Amino acid sequence: MKYIFALLTFLLFFSGCSTTTYTKQISSGLIDNNEIIINARDGSFKLKGEFTPPFRSTTHYHSLNISGEKLIKGYQHALDFGAKHVLVKVPSREKELFGVLSLDNADERGFGPGVSSYKIIIPEPYTTAAKDGKISVVYEYYNIKNDALFDNSNIKKYSWILWLSDEDIFK
Repeated sequence: MKYIFALLTFLLFFSGCSTTTYTKQISSGLIDNNEIIINARDGSFKLKGEFTPPFRSTTHYHSLNISGEKLIKGYQHALDFGAKHVLVKVPSREKELFGVLSLDNADERGFGPGVSSYKIIIPEPYTTAAKDGKISVVYEYYNIKNDALFDNSNIKKYSWILWLSDEDIFK
């Protein structure tokens, strides 16, 4: 009996510390360049300039569990959690780029501009890197507030992620 009590106490204590809720809905967005247009592949939305998010995904990547090669290949996971196939028109390219766009809710402990609105910036070097079937990834992140038990200052959570390629590889 004392083992059951100890187990329940352990589970209660540690499950409370590890839960994260993504309850802050980000209600607006801006694509910083009016020449950039993001269209849903299925025709369900078009983003240009200021926008209201047309969907929400629940990907919830953060810098401690995904970066580098994992982030580059993470588009399939994102699609499983509500990200959308898109076509992206950028001024430096004649043809649209293929992509996957994830627009997530924010962690309730988050702070900074990325928790109040999406600001989609697609620098030209990232569109240039998306050639010959290679994947380029752009994103915005925000920081997490420290709590009484943990130093969260090195955790960055992504509010949006956009995977890009010149070839239709995001199937």
